[in-house]
Amino acid sequence: MLSIPPNAPFTPEQVGWLNGYLAARIQVQSGGPSTAPTASEASTTGLPITILWGSQTGNSESLAKRAAKSLGSKGHQVTVTDMAQVEPQSLPQIENLFIITSTYGDGEPPDNAAELHEYLQSDKAASFENTNYTVLGLGDSEYPDFNQCAKDFDTALEKRGAKRITPLIESDVDYDEPFDQWLADITESLSALA
Repeated sequence: MLSIPPNAPFTPEQVGWLNGYLAARIQVQSGGPSTAPTASEASTTGLPITILWGSQTGNSESLAKRAAKSLGSKGHQVTVTDMAQVEPQSLPQIENLFIITSTYGDGEPPDNAAELHEYLQSDKAASFENTNYTVLGLGDSEYPDFNQCAKDFDTALEKRGAKRITPLIESDVDYDEPFDQWLADITESLSALA
């Protein structure tokens, strides 16, 4: 049977999900039985989640990894991705999209988020009607455009039909408490979606 090698660069939860996915694909391609998971299996496998981070200094990346660890421990299949590494056109296929981003300079996106930010603000952006989303902003209230990048992402996704599962949380330079609140809100909302 085809399976992910133990030394692959994935968390145990991701390996489990990928092995299940591959097994199902092989069964379908070979004409074998294809059964939907039972309610108890579905509750243990959790939901697929993609966390995209935009950061100039690394804080958003660090929080994305913390969120992934927490959500993965609850059985969700979490992927963490640098915004610069994502193809914007593929995003509408994501079922649960979580964004953690800082704002840079005068309300601009961080360098690694610039292309995705531009895409979502353009007329080229696709519909996100099958996507659930949430946004956490990291900012500094000393600047006039506090958390502007996070606000832009939140507004653009809503405008394109995505369903907000938790309100936008805008954190200041001390982001631990807002992050914890965001994560608690997400965890509660995901239990309703599962």
